[in-house]
Amino acid sequence: MGQLTGTLLGLITAFIISFIVLTFGAFMPAELISTQIVDDFLRFSDLELKLAITGTVLFPSAIGATLGDILGLGARSWTVLMFLSWGIGGLAAGLLSRDIIQGVFAAVFAAAIGALLTWILIFVIQTSDFGQILGTSSLIIMQSALEGIIYPCIVGGIGGLLGGAITRER
Repeated sequence: MGQLTGTLLGLITAFIISFIVLTFGAFMPAELISTQIVDDFLRFSDLELKLAITGTVLFPSAIGATLGDILGLGARSWTVLMFLSWGIGGLAAGLLSRDIIQGVFAAVFAAAIGALLTWILIFVIQTSDFGQILGTSSLIIMQSALEGIIYPCIVGGIGGLLGGAITRER
């Protein structure tokens, strides 16, 4: 299928898993996802806010302020759901790429593309002036999103390695 298809499917899979778990988060154990994050997710009916909260779960910054701190909603640190979503997303990316190296790259690129899309989504939610895309507040959001791909790249890379090893040609 190819690396591009694997990248897209890995990204979509990670977001869908997180979105579904957050939707039914009231029935999930607190060890999987915090009730505060689920309450933030269920409080809004707007799809863009739900996707932004999903993005805060998927891209936790290990270094500085997280996307949840900047947005004021969602996850403020890493969660078990992030590891679960990116592990399965990386596995799906590796399965479709059909090679070990391409599977790892597909998973890493899926995390990078997802971080950039989350950055743009949170920027658009906070500001109506798109001319400020290179402004200070936008670059702080981008820095937090790019710092947040450390864990997803590691976990997704492992999933991509496994998926690529399963489907590689022998």
